[in-house]
Amino acid sequence: MENKKYLTVTALNKYLAYKIDTDINLRRFIIQGEISNARFSKGHLYFVLKDDESEISAIMFSNFVEALDFEPKDGIKVLATCSLSLYQKKGTYNLQVTSMKEDGLGLLYQNFLKLKEKLFKEGLFASEHKKKIPEYPENIGLITSSTGDAMHDVVSTISKRFPLVNIYLYPVLVQGEDAPLSIIKALQKANYDKKVDVIIIARGGGSIEDLSCFNDEGLAREIYNSEIPIISGVGHEADYTICDFVSDERAPTPTGAAVRAVKDKTTIIQDLNSINIKIKTFMKKIFDKKDNEYTLLTNNYFFKNFDVLLDRKIEQIANLEKLLITNSPIGKIKYYEDNLNYLNERIIKYDIVNRIDTFKSTIDDCYYKINDLYNKYLNNLDNNINASIEKMIILNPMNLMLKGYSLTYQENKLITKVDDIDLNKDIVTKISDGEIESKIINVKRNK
Repeated sequence: MENKKYLTVTALNKYLAYKIDTDINLRRFIIQGEISNARFSKGHLYFVLKDDESEISAIMFSNFVEALDFEPKDGIKVLATCSLSLYQKKGTYNLQVTSMKEDGLGLLYQNFLKLKEKLFKEGLFASEHKKKIPEYPENIGLITSSTGDAMHDVVSTISKRFPLVNIYLYPVLVQGEDAPLSIIKALQKANYDKKVDVIIIARGGGSIEDLSCFNDEGLAREIYNSEIPIISGVGHEADYTICDFVSDERAPTPTGAAVRAVKDKTTIIQDLNSINIKIKTFMKKIFDKKDNEYTLLTNNYFFKNFDVLLDRKIEQIANLEKLLITNSPIGKIKYYEDNLNYLNERIIKYDIVNRIDTFKSTIDDCYYKINDLYNKYLNNLDNNINASIEKMIILNPMNLMLKGYSLTYQENKLITKVDDIDLNKDIVTKISDGEIESKIINVKRNK
């Protein structure tokens, strides 16, 4: 007997939609989660909200997106005000978000920022370290998944643009815990083989979790140490990874990396045609210029009358030869030679050596006289100094004190008269071996 007690899929989905719509707790609530796989379409924001154990799809319509005061990106923690709805046709449910505010950054994104800052300070992103991408590479190394769309996009783009290039595929994992080591080994092999002129590291778009293997510190350092220039073509245009920053050049997509690696054959042909036209134009200008120079040369007066001008020069040379013979340079040389001999004889007669000896003797006599006068002056000066020192010793107050004399002071002022003394203040008497402090009892003046 046929059993009529069953539900259709439509009935079940309608029932679940009814339960969700009538549950007051699901009409408006605030949920905490981390944004992942965010993308925009026609102004609407589609994304996933997740925590450590679960995730749920969400949508935010354009009118609500416009009211946001921050840019929603993967890795940002948010508090989202939303309601739950069920799409009956497919039996899927998602969040309809009406407002959001930031609630911190996700762990993966925080780690990304920390590593980025660390490597930046170490200089791994410095422009002066970037290697130049070859303009016309003959061999290109492609590091990507052998089964992904990225490989197909890169290979097809290069084949269309410049089919003469050889592509060497280094298949790797592009997602998961083992992916960084897989890419590192491929980079090391490419550098060891030395077959390629440039390397493309490629992967299609994905969430921050999907692309996390390209934020690996070990991979970043391997890219930095690569002797072969590297183009990074990881993710979509809005996706940025550590691989992008440390590579020699970053392309927005795998296809963009292929476009950067090779020139378009059509563009190359156009450039060659343009260069060919420029060369022809330049050569024509040169030929025209040389032709004009030749015409000017053949019409030149000196060129046309070369024989006549040559005869004139020959005649001038003959006249110069006659003048040379007439003036007889040999005779002039003989004249100067006689003069030189005459001057030499005068020098000998002058006897300059004896004269120098005489002057030297006179100088020596002057030297001895000056030296004698200087010594006498020093002796007199020394005697005067000694006499002055003896007078100073005789007049030295300390010597007088040794004979019983003393000096009396009041407040560091030497007392020379009775009127200078203040009876209320002590006095100090200085003698040869010390000082005596005294109080004044009485003062007597000499009559």
